[in-house]
Amino acid sequence: MRKLISVISPVYNEGAGLQTFYDEMSRALASEKFAEYDAEVLLVDNASTDDSQAYLEEIAAKDSRFKVIFNARNVGIFLSAFNALEFARGDAVFLLVPSDLQDPLDLMDQMIGKWEEGYVLVAGRRLQRDESGWLRGLRNCFYRMMEYVADQRMEPGVGEFQLADRRVVNELLSIPDAAPYMRGMLAELGYRPYIIDYVWRRREWGKSSFSLAKLVRTAYDMIFSFSRLPLRLIMIMGFLIAGLSLLFGLFQISLMLISGSVAGRGIMTIIVSLFFFSGINAVFLGIIGEYVGRIYHQTRYGRRVAVRRLLNFADEESRSRQIDGRDALKLPAGPQTNNGADPLVVREPPTRGRRSSDRPRASI
Repeated sequence: MRKLISVISPVYNEGAGLQTFYDEMSRALASEKFAEYDAEVLLVDNASTDDSQAYLEEIAAKDSRFKVIFNARNVGIFLSAFNALEFARGDAVFLLVPSDLQDPLDLMDQMIGKWEEGYVLVAGRRLQRDESGWLRGLRNCFYRMMEYVADQRMEPGVGEFQLADRRVVNELLSIPDAAPYMRGMLAELGYRPYIIDYVWRRREWGKSSFSLAKLVRTAYDMIFSFSRLPLRLIMIMGFLIAGLSLLFGLFQISLMLISGSVAGRGIMTIIVSLFFFSGINAVFLGIIGEYVGRIYHQTRYGRRVAVRRLLNFADEESRSRQIDGRDALKLPAGPQTNNGADPLVVREPPTRGRRSSDRPRASI
């Protein structure tokens, strides 16, 4: 039996560019290396607001290898790509191949070749970025910072454009993280990928929806998800402030012994200190609250993605996933049309109903 390779590509407001992506991906799948395998491409639409749905339906209608997952709402590129791992059946999976073609598809042949040699994880590293200098500088600063603050080292320039063996995919799915970032999760698991360098290209069409604000938000989430340094800084700052306060108190006592009573003096010092330490406490509470909020979100919601529609998936698989959705939402039996609307499929966290220990464990 021929092995299967899965490719996951998130989509958001790509419009007519999806036809270009289909042509380029079809060309990549026809390469000599890919021809040795069966292939499936999972296109994950993040509730696009343009005509992307029409293009996705057209692609799915003419090529059964391209399967489409329509999310009920925009859950972000990382969560949508991770949720697609639940649908991927491949012996190896390309974790995230952007549909804007900024990551070169011809690199996929080299990555498959290294997988055939026995590497369970093969990653592309963006050695150069065809983008503005200031944005490239911000990215480099962030990656350098993450080398120091992350609990586990993340390779600079390596994103989610990686080929993972099925064993690695099963390990990822066994982690019930409500806000998954695969590059950080792979580092936490301890996998060291074989790295292939490439140049990250500019978009050939449209405008990226990944704005500077979203980049900052991603950096913020990664710091709080994969580093305990902020909590350690709170403890260090607490000891430092306590030590300085003790020294200041000793200084005041010495001054009183030397100069006599100093009652009435130091009012400004008290006022400044009061506001300063109040601000420090507010910052500390905010940092602790961020971690507590993430724990609350994880325990209450887990990782839930509502899938509105599936295209080109097997009837048995689609039907079973819809049954899972009815159980979760307490819907009555039978298709839920809601005046012609698509049935809603709710994806539960992968560990619900079975223990993570039931999944096969990967040898690193």
